[in-house]
Amino acid sequence: MATCDICLPSLDDMTALTGLTNADAIVDHCLRLGAGIVALKLGAAGALVADARRRFRVAPQPCKAIDATGAGDTFGGAFVARLLAGDDIDAAGRYAGVAAALSTEGYGAVEPIPTAARVRAALAGSA
Repeated sequence: MATCDICLPSLDDMTALTGLTNADAIVDHCLRLGAGIVALKLGAAGALVADARRRFRVAPQPCKAIDATGAGDTFGGAFVARLLAGDDIDAAGRYAGVAAALSTEGYGAVEPIPTAARVRAALAGSA
């Protein structure tokens, strides 16, 4: 964790690894161990993203979920992509949350991953 620039754990995984169940406590734990940025995936409850200075809750995006396969991976990929594009952790988290939610509206891990245009349209509609 001390060499981890961006940590993308799920609540379930971190609970199994640490015994912690509180999202803020898990994020604090990861930051204390040295992670630069933590994006804790909370499933249908959204996400919690943080660095040493800021912390944001990512609200869940309304969707008609069919299959959550790959939603966490979609979140992680979208989050990192938006950080690399220059977004701050809050904007990257919101974008990733919408992308992950939209990815649950189809079956499988790859086919339902939304395009950037679809994510931006959903973000604009929820603004």
